[in-house]
Amino acid sequence: MDQELTLEQKCDKLQSSNHELRYEIDYMNKILDKYVLTTVTDINGKILSVSKPFAKISGFKEEELLERHYHILKHEDMPDETFTQLWDTIKNKKVWRGEIKNRKKDGGYFWVDSTIIPLLNSKKQIVGYRDIKIDITHKKEIADNFSHHLNEENHDEEYEIIF
Repeated sequence: MDQELTLEQKCDKLQSSNHELRYEIDYMNKILDKYVLTTVTDINGKILSVSKPFAKISGFKEEELLERHYHILKHEDMPDETFTQLWDTIKNKKVWRGEIKNRKKDGGYFWVDSTIIPLLNSKKQIVGYRDIKIDITHKKEIADNFSHHLNEENHDEEYEIIF
């Protein structure tokens, strides 16, 4: 069928397809920006964009985060080894996933289950990273409280396991 089309018709068809794809990408980006915790950084970790939910949970305004290095959010409880492993993974064009404790603007914290995806250009070179996150703060607080409660119980008691 395409063989019957003129070159001009083929170009029009490709432009139409390209327009539809751009529309879908723009639509998905708007959804992500409105409902999902996301950030995009350059190859060095400088923040290029943040979603509205991410700005809200961090306590920063979007403009306070843009053009700043992601380290602005690093909580002192996070071991450097986590970030060394994270960077080693994403610099090798692999996806990294893990839990990160971030620092809020007011000094508080929030936990995220983070998936960091290298962004590649048409030459398969890394041009940046997209981080898609899920807020797990409450989950971590419940686990910490449970652990703390267990540690406070009398450890001198012996428990019989009944089968």
